[in-house]
Amino acid sequence: MTAQAPQPSEENITERLFNYIDDLPQDIQFNLYKQLIEDKVQTQLFKLIIDMSDEEKIQFLEKLGQEPIEEEPVKTINLDENESFMRENPRKNCLVAVKCKIGDTSFTSSIINISVHGVYIKGNHRFPVGQRIRMAFQLPNSDNALDLKGKINRSDLRGIGVNFLDMRQDQQEIIRAFITNE
Repeated sequence: MTAQAPQPSEENITERLFNYIDDLPQDIQFNLYKQLIEDKVQTQLFKLIIDMSDEEKIQFLEKLGQEPIEEEPVKTINLDENESFMRENPRKNCLVAVKCKIGDTSFTSSIINISVHGVYIKGNHRFPVGQRIRMAFQLPNSDNALDLKGKINRSDLRGIGVNFLDMRQDQQEIIRAFITNE
């Protein structure tokens, strides 16, 4: 009967990896990190920032040499043609993956802010204002994915602003809970 070599434990492997990385020069660590995240440094930075507490964000700004700004919630004013009054809509900055379909074009991107009335989707393609869009995404506070229709109300090289169309009350409540959740 042959003796089988003991399998290394997960803790042992993790410890070995930690020690190995700890011994690497910082520039090599950074290159390894970039390879692991497939050169999506900006996305990873955004995710880290979103997970920071307000105090950590202020400290980060100070490290970058920026003065922290006393921030009030970002608001937009809705000036729809058929409304004779102005309405403020609180928005929440976020980074949420979204699948989009505009005509025959499908793509995946990120929602970078949201309100109960619409989203701003990061992108580098321009689409005609007024174009219809279908979006599928899941907010962190919900177990259910949202499948929503919208109309593009703004388009530039940074992305598209979309007004939601035909939203159900339960969908609005999921978004409202996400916006108000700190």
